[in-house]
Amino acid sequence: MNRTAQRAALIAARRSISASLRKKWDAQIAEQVLTWCKTHSVKVAGLYNPIQAEPSLYEIFPLLSEMGVELALPTAPARNQASQALSFSSWKPGDQLMKDRYGILVPLETAPQVKPEVLFVPCVGYTAEGYRLGYGGGFYDRTLAEQPKPKTIGIAYRICQCELELLPHDIVMDDIITNY
Repeated sequence: MNRTAQRAALIAARRSISASLRKKWDAQIAEQVLTWCKTHSVKVAGLYNPIQAEPSLYEIFPLLSEMGVELALPTAPARNQASQALSFSSWKPGDQLMKDRYGILVPLETAPQVKPEVLFVPCVGYTAEGYRLGYGGGFYDRTLAEQPKPKTIGIAYRICQCELELLPHDIVMDDIITNY
């Protein structure tokens, strides 16, 4: 199956999950992310605002902030800079957000830029070896290719594990966190 068809099938599978089951799975994933951050004494964590039925970590944003973790949300580069990596802006619960050109909630342009030490990366799909299938825009691929590379933890529902023909730009995640 080509990547376009694989993406469509995996997104459809995510969207078919009932709201109650998704909430249960989100809580399982969020609990593991919280534990990971505590165990690794994270100071700056790159998170994301979920789209297209991705796992939501919203419930732990305030808890991470209370633990002293600086939260950072990604912003895609401008159209004329589309070949660049994502930038990350500091954000805390209660700060205002705006929609970017993709309709994703991002920090205001005035928010300070930060370099997260760990990125929790949403995955459309993932392999048993830890490779990620994204939406195809290459934003995370370019971000993870930068040096020094932050720790990268893929976030996905277990049903999104897949086989993937690897391409030269694919970068393995340091770990994948899924529901039980």
